[in-house]
Amino acid sequence: MRGTRITLTTDIEALGTRHRAGEQGTVEEMHAGGHLTVGMDDGRRTFPTRDEVRTDPS
Repeated sequence: MRGTRITLTTDIEALGTRHRAGEQGTVEEMHAGGHLTVGMDDGRRTFPTRDEVRTDPS
């Protein structure tokens, strides 16, 4: 899943940063329990779970 383009399906707030559903980014890392590190297109990172994202067609 690393390198996969995703779209958030729900609002995410992590480490004081908020991203809204519909914003896009690229998966940088996968973690235990289905958690992801995602580099968002705005240059910030967010940390959704796999069920809070939709993969985009390549």
